[in-house]
Amino acid sequence: MATIFNATALANGTSNLNNRADAINLSTDLVQAGVVFNDAVRISTGLFSTPQNSGNSNPFLTSYTTDLHAVQNDIAAMLATPGNVTLGGQAFTLNATDTAVLTNVQNQITTLLTAAPQTANAATLMAADQTVHSVQAQILQEIAGDAHLSAALNNVTFMATTGANDVAFQATPAGAADPTTLAAATGGDFAAIGSVFNAAASLALGGISAANLGQVTADFTAVQQGLTALLNNPTALAKIEAGETAVAAATTTLHLKTVLDQIGLQLNKYDGAEANGNATALRGTADNILDIIDIVQNDANLNIAGGGTGAAGHVGGFAEMPGGLKGTVTKFQDNQVQTNFWATFLSEANTLSAKVLAVANGTGAATQDLITQITNYQNFGVQFDMAQGAVFQGRFDNELVHGGLQSDSAAAIKALTGILNHDTGAALAADNAMLQASAAGFVGNAGDIAGNNIAIGGSAYVGTATTIATATAVNGIAMGTGTPVGATPNIANGTGGAPATGTTTSGGGTTTGGGTTTGGGTTTGGGTTTGGGTTTGGGTTTGNGTGTTHHHHHHHHDAAPAAAAAAPAATAAAHATAAAHSMPVVDHHAMAHMWA
Repeated sequence: MATIFNATALANGTSNLNNRADAINLSTDLVQAGVVFNDAVRISTGLFSTPQNSGNSNPFLTSYTTDLHAVQNDIAAMLATPGNVTLGGQAFTLNATDTAVLTNVQNQITTLLTAAPQTANAATLMAADQTVHSVQAQILQEIAGDAHLSAALNNVTFMATTGANDVAFQATPAGAADPTTLAAATGGDFAAIGSVFNAAASLALGGISAANLGQVTADFTAVQQGLTALLNNPTALAKIEAGETAVAAATTTLHLKTVLDQIGLQLNKYDGAEANGNATALRGTADNILDIIDIVQNDANLNIAGGGTGAAGHVGGFAEMPGGLKGTVTKFQDNQVQTNFWATFLSEANTLSAKVLAVANGTGAATQDLITQITNYQNFGVQFDMAQGAVFQGRFDNELVHGGLQSDSAAAIKALTGILNHDTGAALAADNAMLQASAAGFVGNAGDIAGNNIAIGGSAYVGTATTIATATAVNGIAMGTGTPVGATPNIANGTGGAPATGTTTSGGGTTTGGGTTTGGGTTTGGGTTTGGGTTTGGGTTTGNGTGTTHHHHHHHHDAAPAAAAAAPAATAAAHATAAAHSMPVVDHHAMAHMWA
């Protein structure tokens, strides 16, 4: 624990204050207690419990109650021995107001501990969600309202796992959903869109239930309408992308399309289902909302357009939630079938990226065969995701069904189609820029997998692999039928071609399914996804919205803060935007992206 309050470690995100195993230990330090409370608030975006096929994921509900017990124990120790209280490692004297506030917080945590388990029961979740939301907010308000205590806490900033500079008992994003802001948002004003998103995301803390479903839906619908308007307004889009290279601008456009598609996912799959206690929706909301934030925060131009500083932070639209603890979100333990799938998906992502880049730089040709390969690859991801269990879908829907895979594929197909149709001049230059952005997205998705998943037997994935056999650190444990994947993948075996010999399912859970998946969207033709949201022509979004690049994600989300801080400067290169989806630094999160 020696580095927990070291100034350099706090500033660069290497303090073990951010590590779950250290932070939840008994302490009489107010900063340490507040950082654990931050983690609890963050994961209250989706308090899923213990569904089947969870990939050994820590259920957020139990992590949440553990966080609360840890904070309550810390406060009890402070109140019992006030002479031992520290704040950021320095002695701190509680005054009468501080003592009264902490005593009240201790009692409020008891209320949260009583309500939290009831969020997993459809019959009790509405009242429980409301309690969790309101009491968390009250605690943060009371701490902020204690001038002595809040001033001291504000003097101890630290880089959180999101890459933002947090304080203990960090405030949640400030947003607005008044008629004026809603009107501006639906008209395509990005700052207003971000403010409305903040309002919806903060309202969802504690859970989405019948009590707030109407407002959450209205807010996210305004965000969806506004993003659609923005993407259809070349002048407004060019203003946001001013100063970027052609490839960086194309990447920013992909980020907007990705966010739009993930908003559609939230509206069409998660919001209503979460109000009924659905585990996939609970896990999915936590991942999806936080990943959207990561995407915007780590695209410098979008960050600034939303009212931010250009770096991950708590001001402006799509603002960061309080940071989580590394270890709260764990890597997904894949079974054999899932290992087969990810090894195929990851290796083909890298080979597709190389092919698309070759077209962009003139060393390869745009062909219908390449478009077909991308279409089949996209379809493979959608079908496989929809055949998995609740937690897998919740973590990877926005990677495979709505998000990076969809947007990158659609953009690449649109650009290749333009080249095949003999685009010239500015149109051809735009096609080549979009191909480069899509190629980076494919690679980013591969890195995301390497950071967020564990192959069968505990092996790591190799994010740069171009063959199935070498896609795992222990070569050869993934079984496959080769790449590129075909039009009729074997979903039951997680392979992309003709039926392979039966694979044994072990590890993270059972895999079901094996035929065509409906509802989640089979992909046909040059990139039309049916069922979950239509992607037409490779770029425009209708209904649920086109996907564009992801995680970017997050997924998932223990990502290293140092990578998060560097991301804005490399928007074009890091399509996997986010503190949450940087392959190289994963504990990862990579987001939040936690995947929360």
